[in-house]
Amino acid sequence: MLRSPGHDHRSYRLTGPETLLPGERAAILGAVLDRPIQLRPEPDDQARARMAESMPPEMVDAFFQFFRRGGYDDSQVDDVAPTLIGRPLRTFHDWADAHAAAFR
Repeated sequence: MLRSPGHDHRSYRLTGPETLLPGERAAILGAVLDRPIQLRPEPDDQARARMAESMPPEMVDAFFQFFRRGGYDDSQVDDVAPTLIGRPLRTFHDWADAHAAAFR
Protein backbone atom coordinates (compact mmCIF):
# COMPACT_ATOMS: atom_id res chain seq x y z
CA MET A 1 0.00 0.00 0.00
CA LEU A 2 2.74 2.47 0.82
CA ARG A 3 4.17 2.04 -2.66
CA SER A 4 0.97 3.31 -4.23
CA PRO A 5 0.78 6.95 -5.36
CA GLY A 6 0.32 9.64 -2.76
CA HIS A 7 2.84 8.54 -0.14
CA ASP A 8 6.02 10.11 -1.53
CA HIS A 9 7.70 12.50 0.91
CA ARG A 10 5.13 11.73 3.62
CA SER A 11 5.80 10.50 7.12
CA TYR A 12 3.31 8.75 9.31
CA ARG A 13 3.08 8.34 13.05
CA LEU A 14 2.15 4.69 13.49
CA THR A 15 0.49 3.51 16.66
CA GLY A 16 -0.92 0.26 17.88
CA PRO A 17 -4.58 -0.21 18.74
CA GLU A 18 -4.05 0.28 22.48
CA THR A 19 -1.88 2.22 24.89
CA LEU A 20 0.27 0.05 27.12
CA LEU A 21 3.01 0.93 29.55
CA PRO A 22 6.19 -1.15 29.40
CA GLY A 23 5.19 -2.99 32.57
CA GLU A 24 1.84 -3.88 31.03
CA ARG A 25 3.56 -5.26 27.94
CA ALA A 26 5.88 -7.33 30.17
CA ALA A 27 2.88 -8.69 32.08
CA ILE A 28 1.12 -9.68 28.85
CA LEU A 29 4.25 -11.36 27.50
CA GLY A 30 4.71 -13.15 30.82
CA ALA A 31 1.12 -14.40 30.72
CA VAL A 32 1.56 -15.69 27.17
CA LEU A 33 4.79 -17.46 28.15
CA ASP A 34 3.36 -18.63 31.47
CA ARG A 35 6.24 -17.20 33.47
CA PRO A 36 6.83 -13.94 35.33
CA ILE A 37 8.69 -11.19 33.53
CA GLN A 38 9.97 -8.24 35.52
CA LEU A 39 11.36 -4.95 34.32
CA ARG A 40 14.34 -3.71 36.25
CA PRO A 41 15.03 -0.05 35.60
CA GLU A 42 18.62 0.94 35.05
CA PRO A 43 19.69 3.93 37.15
CA ASP A 44 19.91 7.09 35.04
CA ASP A 45 23.62 7.61 35.68
CA GLN A 46 24.44 4.07 34.55
CA ALA A 47 22.20 4.39 31.49
CA ARG A 48 23.85 7.70 30.55
CA ALA A 49 27.33 6.20 30.88
CA ARG A 50 26.39 3.13 28.81
CA MET A 51 24.70 5.20 26.11
CA ALA A 52 27.60 7.65 25.99
CA GLU A 53 29.87 4.81 24.87
CA SER A 54 28.13 4.70 21.49
CA MET A 55 26.22 8.00 21.15
CA PRO A 56 27.12 11.66 21.12
CA PRO A 57 26.13 13.57 24.28
CA GLU A 58 23.39 15.45 22.41
CA MET A 59 21.67 12.15 21.54
CA VAL A 60 21.88 10.92 25.12
CA ASP A 61 20.39 14.20 26.36
CA ALA A 62 17.61 13.96 23.76
CA PHE A 63 16.78 10.42 24.87
CA PHE A 64 16.42 11.53 28.48
CA GLN A 65 14.37 14.57 27.47
CA PHE A 66 11.99 12.41 25.49
CA PHE A 67 11.68 9.34 27.65
CA ARG A 68 12.53 10.31 31.22
CA ARG A 69 11.22 13.87 31.45
CA GLY A 70 8.01 13.20 29.54
CA GLY A 71 8.86 15.00 26.31
CA TYR A 72 7.74 11.93 24.37
CA ASP A 73 4.16 10.76 24.64
CA ASP A 74 3.44 7.38 23.11
CA SER A 75 0.00 7.09 24.69
CA GLN A 76 -1.87 8.39 21.65
CA VAL A 77 -3.73 5.93 19.47
CA ASP A 78 -4.93 6.86 16.01
CA ASP A 79 -6.29 5.18 12.90
CA VAL A 80 -3.36 5.87 10.56
CA ALA A 81 -1.87 2.35 10.57
CA PRO A 82 -5.12 0.43 10.00
CA THR A 83 -6.04 2.88 7.25
CA LEU A 84 -2.66 2.36 5.56
CA ILE A 85 -2.68 -1.43 5.78
CA GLY A 86 -6.40 -1.84 5.16
CA ARG A 87 -7.22 -3.99 8.17
CA PRO A 88 -7.63 -3.70 11.95
CA LEU A 89 -4.46 -3.90 14.02
CA ARG A 90 -3.68 -6.78 16.33
CA THR A 91 -3.44 -6.18 20.05
CA PHE A 92 -0.11 -6.66 21.79
CA HIS A 93 -1.50 -9.84 23.36
CA ASP A 94 -2.38 -11.21 19.92
CA TRP A 95 1.08 -10.32 18.60
CA ALA A 96 2.82 -11.88 21.63
CA ASP A 97 0.73 -15.02 21.33
CA ALA A 98 1.57 -15.34 17.61
CA HIS A 99 5.31 -14.89 18.31
CA ALA A 100 5.60 -16.73 21.64
CA ALA A 101 7.97 -19.33 20.20
CA ALA A 102 10.53 -16.61 19.49
CA PHE A 103 10.65 -15.77 23.21
CA ARG A 104 10.95 -19.32 24.56
